[in-house]
Amino acid sequence: MYDKKLIKIGRISMGLAIIANFLPAVYVGMRYGEMPGLSTILQIWGLVAATYGISWIIQPIAYYPTLGAPGSYIGWLAGSVGDIRMPAASMAQKMAGTEEGTHAHEVVGTIGTCCSVFVSASMITLFTIIGSQVIPLLPPFVTSSFSYILPALFGAIYVDIARKDLRTGICTIIGALVILKGGGMLGIPGGVLTLGVVLAGILITRGFFVADKNKKAA
Repeated sequence: MYDKKLIKIGRISMGLAIIANFLPAVYVGMRYGEMPGLSTILQIWGLVAATYGISWIIQPIAYYPTLGAPGSYIGWLAGSVGDIRMPAASMAQKMAGTEEGTHAHEVVGTIGTCCSVFVSASMITLFTIIGSQVIPLLPPFVTSSFSYILPALFGAIYVDIARKDLRTGICTIIGALVILKGGGMLGIPGGVLTLGVVLAGILITRGFFVADKNKKAA
């Protein structure tokens, strides 16, 4: 019953958000008579899909174990899933000491996601005002380091999860390096390689799980 209710609410919320995204464009079109043609819209959509389309599949699959269903709805509605929602949910679960795959684990992740939305909305507003005045005064070596924030966050999440099962963590990182290196030499697109890394991690984890289960049964 809980899952059915949250999925229903999530679908309604996401549907309303999708409609709301179009309202500014519709207003401009109706108010000023400026509206791109269908061919232009499809061309822009194709460009966006070619650039980010693979992430529409990869990210929900990769983030779901941490965010769960409610956290996924909230996270994708609020945005910044990878760099803000995921670390918040993961840290909340770590501090609460919940077990992966349990209802409590999902609930704690959802609470962490919700808190991150409230905090980020207020803090981003504040620091946007302050940052617009301070960042231009910083030296280039400081501002250039901002591009490493997202990899650092993902690295921290990986280490936190991998240490729970070193076999899975080590094999996954080795598999990822092999896929990225080999795929790069073959000229395979980065989005496809990322999907391969995610699938490899799932298969490796599943393999160790089955092996441990069979070992206990024997």
